[in-house]
Amino acid sequence: MKITSYVQLTAAQEKTIEALETVTVRTSLLEPTVVATVRTFQGQEVKLTIDAAGVVRHVECQDVPPNI
Repeated sequence: MKITSYVQLTAAQEKTIEALETVTVRTSLLEPTVVATVRTFQGQEVKLTIDAAGVVRHVECQDVPPNI
């Protein structure tokens, strides 16, 4: 992935953005929709529900676990 940034990024911001390169995709309960999950280096999960036309229908962000 190529990152274009117009501002200085912190090391943590860079790591989180780089995590977007690894995506786990599984089928959802409502086929042919899929759920793509990105896990950041801090354990946070971002889930995108994507329909057959490639439209993002839902975005869910899980908070960082409390032990971090």
